[in-house]
Amino acid sequence: MRESKLTVSQALKLYTGTGLVETILVLAAFELAFYIGASVCMTVMIMLSEGISYFEAVRNISETPAGDCIMAFAPSVINCIVLLSQYGKDKPGGKQFRTVKGGFETFVSYRTGAYISMIFSMIIYGGVVLVLSLFGVLGLHGGVSAAIAVVVSVITAMGVVTFFLLIEDERVCALVSVVATLSITGSCTALLPMLTDSLIPHLIIGIIGAVLVSVSTSMYFSHYRQKRWNS
Repeated sequence: MRESKLTVSQALKLYTGTGLVETILVLAAFELAFYIGASVCMTVMIMLSEGISYFEAVRNISETPAGDCIMAFAPSVINCIVLLSQYGKDKPGGKQFRTVKGGFETFVSYRTGAYISMIFSMIIYGGVVLVLSLFGVLGLHGGVSAAIAVVVSVITAMGVVTFFLLIEDERVCALVSVVATLSITGSCTALLPMLTDSLIPHLIIGIIGAVLVSVSTSMYFSHYRQKRWNS
């Protein structure tokens, strides 16, 4: 009788210790914790230096893209860490994961779960940040446009970084991945709200990002199986 395959959530839990829903919530929590912490610290510093109230300081921050750029930083770094975790044979657990049920198919399911987790955690993250901004708790210069921009730009960055995962030198791979992610997310989040009031550019970037993720993951899985999994 043919064995049933592990689900995406089961494969993700096998590799990381948490299932799909838990991973989404954990990633979103880390992203929000960093952003809220950094934003509150910046707000308090402005309060103390200028002798104004908290909400006045929030308004001051919302007049510049500074808070928007901070919003893009946390998910950029966290997603890079997730994407760069490839479990090669020379890494802890690398050889063991090659013997688990499903073998390479389970690895593909795990990576698929990682991408799904990053995308949905970003949607939660962007939504919560937008709500906090609307209530004046945090300063967001671009409003809805910035919140959407950070989501679509992170998805695009994920697609670009996946191409870089084919680089054999791990240090070069990590460096270009971090630089590319911060550049894409930071520039899109800061510039898109200023360039136009329309959300059409956001939609275009989101579509480009989805295509890049699809193409790059297909190439990555093929390369990983031939060059790293079986070798």
